[in-house]
Amino acid sequence: MHEDGFGIIGSDIIRRYTLTNKSKASVCLISFGAGIQSIRVPNKNGILGDVVLGWDDINGYQENRFIGRTIGRVTKTITDGIITIVSKKNFSSENYDKNNRYHFNSGLINFDNVNWDCHIIDKSVVMSYLSRNRSDGYPGDMLTQIKYTWTDDNQLFINIRATSTRSTVANISNYCLFNLAGHGTGAGELNKHIVTVNSDKWVHEELNKPPLVHSAIGTIFDLRKPTILSSKTLRQVPGGGFNHNLIINSPSTWCYRFHARVLHPKSGRFVEVYSNQPGIYLSTANNLPNLQINDSFVLNGNHWNRSSDVVSNDELQNLIEQKDIKLYGKGGILYKKHSGFLISPQNYSNFGSVKYFPSCVLHPGNIYQHDMSLKFGVKV
Repeated sequence: MHEDGFGIIGSDIIRRYTLTNKSKASVCLISFGAGIQSIRVPNKNGILGDVVLGWDDINGYQENRFIGRTIGRVTKTITDGIITIVSKKNFSSENYDKNNRYHFNSGLINFDNVNWDCHIIDKSVVMSYLSRNRSDGYPGDMLTQIKYTWTDDNQLFINIRATSTRSTVANISNYCLFNLAGHGTGAGELNKHIVTVNSDKWVHEELNKPPLVHSAIGTIFDLRKPTILSSKTLRQVPGGGFNHNLIINSPSTWCYRFHARVLHPKSGRFVEVYSNQPGIYLSTANNLPNLQINDSFVLNGNHWNRSSDVVSNDELQNLIEQKDIKLYGKGGILYKKHSGFLISPQNYSNFGSVKYFPSCVLHPGNIYQHDMSLKFGVKV
């Protein structure tokens, strides 16, 4: 394991940890946002390639929220920013929708934009963060620890634990964007990926309405059989691509099981996702800049900066289409719409608005547990 600096924010040094196994495959972790900066795994010819979208320095992560990092205390949206815990309403910061009516990805002070304390324990990196009482409206001091372990058979184990001094909520995951052909290969290669998800139900969400669970059987959301993420497939999905929560099939809500598998046939690379959470968030990076629209208009020097946006996904997409904003990643690569995919195991989104959704409440004395793994391999 190698430890070095990744930049400085104020007086804080951002640490980077490179975990390399016996086959030279590696994972780079950064303390800012407890994030995954790089994963280098072999293709079917044994050539290593970086399959994670991201940036070469800390500036890229400061300017662009969420990508590659840990989201918490709660992922996705909370309607009206109101969290009801033990019959008591808690008002969180509202940072989503132009009228500020929604709490998105834990608001302004999220796990993704703070520097975590880090320790090396054996062959693992353990990152810790103490979220103080009433941070973004959440009750209780909540201590979260994440242990990352990279194995010789190319599995990344992510073990998340959290405790709180007061009853609060916890739904913590990682927003790592992948492209198994290589982080810079774009939508052309994403469209060749084949996805399989262990789910026959999906969650329909609209602003101002409670989420509804629908059967996925026989619909575009039925991904139990391997499905190519072709441009034709994505056009059939409402919104022009996947940006949805699916419910994982399981005999028990919280048991550890297979969630999804994604294969890129040309490179042979695949990743399998396992978790003890009841759902996943599947995204095909619809909100990255859409450079197919108004190609003659270029707004030089501007970057997509989600950290300052307080607009809905649809409005953000319209803004991107109107101004042709450009997002440059590692090596100056231009990241565009559908340049990657995200599979994020988690509890149901907007859990507080539906009584029968699995609870996200974490009481004092209890421990929040999220165990997940990313298993990389090659199909020859």
